[in-house]
Amino acid sequence: MPTVEAEGRSIHYLTGVSGVAPERRTIVFVHGAGGNALVWQNQRRGLDRGINTICMDLPGHGQSPGPGCTSIAEYSHWLLIFIRSLQLKDVVLAGHSMGVAVVLEAAIGNPDELAALVLIGGGARLRVSPEIFQGLETDFAAGAEQMVRWSYGSRSSKKLIKWGLELLLEEKPRVVLGDFKACNEFDRMEQISSIKKTALVLCGSEDTMTPPKYSQYLAENLQRATLRIVEGGGHMVMVENAFEVNASILKFLASL
Repeated sequence: MPTVEAEGRSIHYLTGVSGVAPERRTIVFVHGAGGNALVWQNQRRGLDRGINTICMDLPGHGQSPGPGCTSIAEYSHWLLIFIRSLQLKDVVLAGHSMGVAVVLEAAIGNPDELAALVLIGGGARLRVSPEIFQGLETDFAAGAEQMVRWSYGSRSSKKLIKWGLELLLEEKPRVVLGDFKACNEFDRMEQISSIKKTALVLCGSEDTMTPPKYSQYLAENLQRATLRIVEGGGHMVMVENAFEVNASILKFLASL
């Protein structure tokens, strides 16, 4: 089980089947609130041909032990520690939902290690519905079920939604709640224009958690961004519409 050991913490991660080769382009995938590295399974498999795919479990998530973080800035700190510990250069950072916030926070300082960004179902500001907080605090299982229903588009199968719920329920309730509090406090609308890295912005047309207007704002205010709306996709578009998302990522990488 690959891990990075740094500053007293262990950060678990998954790679593609072919492993990591220094001569290939590397993408580090960052999951969203209450998620873990497994949400990127379709990218690990679909992009694992000539590209290094590394999917990390943020602190307190998945197989990374200990508590979660209390802010997006803290998660971003651990992301940068992670890529520096692995001595990654010219890395592409890909984030989903809260992971978009983590990636944006890391990129605002324009670290030399970063080559480009892939931003999926996120925004420069992430306001969380009070209904989500109430549901998670009152009855975590019921609140999680409601949130998962909001996260998938109308074309998603019951099997896929069931898998999404099982994945969320594996996470610690305190960590999940902390993630959404961190999201609710995140606001970098005034700072993202300073990001110089090229970006691909992706969003499902049926995303109700972070509607397309969030992605449109990113595309309009980042210095160098391309927007792609995936028809019929929900908030978990990289799971629901993996073929379209992977094709868009490959086309983006070819343009760098």
